[in-house]
This record gives sequence, C-alpha cells and structure tokens, in this order.
Amino acid sequence: MTDITLGGIRVFKKLLAIASIVVASMSITACTGNEMLEKAERPSHQIQENVDTKGLEINVEQASYTDERDRDMQTVKQVLRLKITVKNTSIEDLFFDSTALRVTNNKGEELDIYPFENMGESIAPKEKMTGYAYFKSDNKGPYTVVYKHPITKEQYEWQVSPEK
Repeated sequence: MTDITLGGIRVFKKLLAIASIVVASMSITACTGNEMLEKAERPSHQIQENVDTKGLEINVEQASYTDERDRDMQTVKQVLRLKITVKNTSIEDLFFDSTALRVTNNKGEELDIYPFENMGESIAPKEKMTGYAYFKSDNKGPYTVVYKHPITKEQYEWQVSPEK
C-alpha cells in the first residue's frame, strides 16, 4: 500500500506541475493579448494627419534630423525634430507642451528629450500654433510618437519616418 501512495503522490505532483505551467501560459497569453488589443484599439496616424485629441487637434507635420544644437549641451550625434501644429478646439485656453510627447525608435526604446526650443504654449480657443519637439536620436527610425491626454489618459499615436 505504501508503493501506491508514493506513486499516487508522484503522479499528483506531476499533474500539479503541468497544471501550473498551463495556468502560467494562459496568464501570459492573456496579458499579451490585452496589450495587443489595447494597441489595436489605438489607431496609428501618419505625418500630415490632423488628430482630434478631445480639445486639441494635433498634426505632426514633419519629422527630420537637424544640425541645430544648444551650445551649452554635450554633443549629441543625432537630433530628431518634429514640427507640430496644434489647434485648440475647446472653449477655453489649453496648454500644450511638446515635451509631453513620448517617442520610441523601431526597437521600442524611448528617446530622451533634447532641451532646445521645444514648444510649450497656452493656446486660446479656436487658435492654432506651430512649434517643434526635439529628441536625442540614435538614427534608428521609423519612430512612434505618442501623445497621452492629461485628463482622459487616452493615447494617440503617429508613425513617422524622418526626411533624410
């Protein structure tokens, strides 16, 4: 009878290990599926496309590399410059700060902001402003630009390939 119990315990441990692996795999798949679903729900926009972000209409007009540098800053190999036009579609003044944009390269690595003449403006209702956002680049485009609405936390995404 001892052999049956020991054999039963071994079988039970094996079944428990297999069940744990199955549950872990399902959990990982569910998390990856949710991430993919969330990304699929967030349409990707292109350069020159006006995007209504609930109060602001944002247009990433141009992406290019620039030779402009801040004299006091350490040397940076490449700087990505985004030209952005923002229109206030609300009935009150709204502030837009281009440093709130997040940019990732084609490997998913986030670029650091390059402190230059980044756009940071209060925009009156129905007014439009154009400015720039600068990022330290590793020259690995195309890039993904994401704007996250400060209140709704909804995200808007653009795919950009810099002009050479």
